[in-house]
Amino acid sequence: MSGWTSIPADLLAEISGRLEGDADRIHIHQVCSHWRASTSGLAACRPWIVAGREPWSLLGPVGQHSFWLPLGGRRIYLGTPAPAGLPYCCGTPLGWLALMDNLQSPTRFLLWEPLSKAEIFLPCLPFVLQVFLSGDPLTSPDWMAIASQKLYTTSASMGQTLFFWRPGDAAWTMQLGRPNGRIDSAAFHQGKFYVTDIGWGLHVYDLVFDRFPPKVVGRTNLYCSLRARHGFRQFPGGGRPTWYLVAFNGELLLVVTYRAPNIKAVEVFRPDWAAERLELQDKVTDLGEYSLFLGRGDAFALCAKEFTMIRRNCVYFVEHDTVKHQDWAIVLDLGSNVVQKIPYPEEQMEGAGKSNHWLAYSWFCLRRPFLKGDEAQ
Repeated sequence: MSGWTSIPADLLAEISGRLEGDADRIHIHQVCSHWRASTSGLAACRPWIVAGREPWSLLGPVGQHSFWLPLGGRRIYLGTPAPAGLPYCCGTPLGWLALMDNLQSPTRFLLWEPLSKAEIFLPCLPFVLQVFLSGDPLTSPDWMAIASQKLYTTSASMGQTLFFWRPGDAAWTMQLGRPNGRIDSAAFHQGKFYVTDIGWGLHVYDLVFDRFPPKVVGRTNLYCSLRARHGFRQFPGGGRPTWYLVAFNGELLLVVTYRAPNIKAVEVFRPDWAAERLELQDKVTDLGEYSLFLGRGDAFALCAKEFTMIRRNCVYFVEHDTVKHQDWAIVLDLGSNVVQKIPYPEEQMEGAGKSNHWLAYSWFCLRRPFLKGDEAQ
């Protein structure tokens, strides 16, 4: 044991700095007093709920934002403040924040990574709802940003269009063809960009083919695919379906939540995306050690062995939609179908009530562990 305890402190710090999982950080901090003194402990486990304080809207960005632990009602404050004068958030892709100075008439628009403090300036674009990244700008050489822009909102429809940007471009390039409905979920898989919208549509864009902006190579009515599976039977839980896309271990999963208005049931499918007709035959009931995190726009999968705050084989859900949810977050165990409802933090239940405070919007996961030196004092 003397060999382990004699490892130089600077080497321990360098090794621990390469650890990406919260569990590894906890373990290395528990070996002995020398290791504990040479490494920083966790300030908070990941992931977090990102909440918005903008007036509630069916078609809106996060706007003014905050971060919260799902359980315990604790708000997280980053030790490094966001660049000054950029209070509005319109996306949290891959551990980055897309920030603006003004949502209607922006003069500054950038991507910011809180831990490395990296900043990437983007051409200004008004009325941006969400920004998606095809890869991490710090590690992916051919990454692309995709922004959704609000066009209109009526009692009958919600329109938005996509804009594409590559590093070095002077401006965003608008999608070809008709606009989409409100985007519920989006994901990248094998050189394609998949989008589901509130009108139960699936849109597929080819990012590999030598054409810019990317061309739509597929459109599918997801309701028809779901009806083909369930026939004329009532949908699980009697709820209205909403579709989410999640990249998972080299695959792309399609998740259906059924709400009436709260979550009643969840189904996870592994479709054959190359098939001519989308069929929902391969249902997934065991994600192994992983769990899925669903919100407005971005969704992701995390391993419970690496992220100690979460449970395995569960679907974690937050979102404000056509109605305001009564729960801060919902956790559904795919194995037992047991639903855990997480209430709003007590802080938000004071005063005028939830409508004037923070509303859960989606999930945020930093690129590496959040350490005590990273937290605001």
